Amino acid sequence: MLSTAMNRAEELRLAGLGKVRSGELEDALAFYDQAIAACRDEDQRELITINKADALIAMERTGPEVQELARVIMRRRNPRHTFLAAYALMFKHRLQNDLKRGIFYGQLALSTAIEADEPAWKVGALNDLGIIYEIDSQFAQAIDCFEQALSLIDVIADPEERHLTYGAARQNLGASKLLNGEHLEGIQLILEAMPYIMSDAARAEAHIDLCYGYLGIDDPDNARDHGETGLQLASEPRQVRNAHFLLGEVAHQSGDHETADYHFGELARFYPEFKNLKSLLFALDLRGMVNLKL
Repeated sequence: MLSTAMNRAEELRLAGLGKVRSGELEDALAFYDQAIAACRDEDQRELITINKADALIAMERTGPEVQELARVIMRRRNPRHTFLAAYALMFKHRLQNDLKRGIFYGQLALSTAIEADEPAWKVGALNDLGIIYEIDSQFAQAIDCFEQALSLIDVIADPEERHLTYGAARQNLGASKLLNGEHLEGIQLILEAMPYIMSDAARAEAHIDLCYGYLGIDDPDNARDHGETGLQLASEPRQVRNAHFLLGEVAHQSGDHETADYHFGELARFYPEFKNLKSLLFALDLRGMVNLKL
């Protein structure tokens, strides 16, 4: 009887994971609730709870399952569950821009992966921890994380996941190199990552990073091409802001005052409290003061 209940709960849990992968998060929550109701095993219940918490965090919502994650870590009954809970909390605090806590849980996820001798877990922890370091302008630490992640890519068994992870880690490493002033190496890494980048959002990020990189080596034509492509693909406000900022810089440095005025004007719409922002952008090159990942 217990085995039958476990199998049914696992079927429902896997259905929930499938809905998460297809972006149907509300449907995923319904499957997880059914899985918890069908579950009779404490370890299995804990895993379903973590999965539901993941979905809630992705929806930027909270709930008892999210609150339970810290207790899962404290209990440490199962290394896999400890890793997943720490990984979920790392992502939660990154979304909330609480970078100190994000780094804490990222390091905890990484140490759990190392203790469990699970290289695939380590790749995931390193990649996401690197992103938080990058947002926090700790570029040397971010570069170290992404380089370690790339060195372990071959341990990922699933070819599709390996393909996507390779592209993400290489793109992230390239962006950190750019922000660290290593423009030529950063550009090359992102160009090499391009065939592995599938989503429009990730491609927009790559093109905007390349715009920044080509600006850094005084190549306005390539900077403009990549900036315009990035702006067309951009779906996040941060990406749109960054694209307008960089395209304004390209135009300004090329002597195209009219185009610079347009892009700086579009950027200024995001900051209505700064009345003189456009004038400031014409007067100063702020690239060295801006972290494009914020």
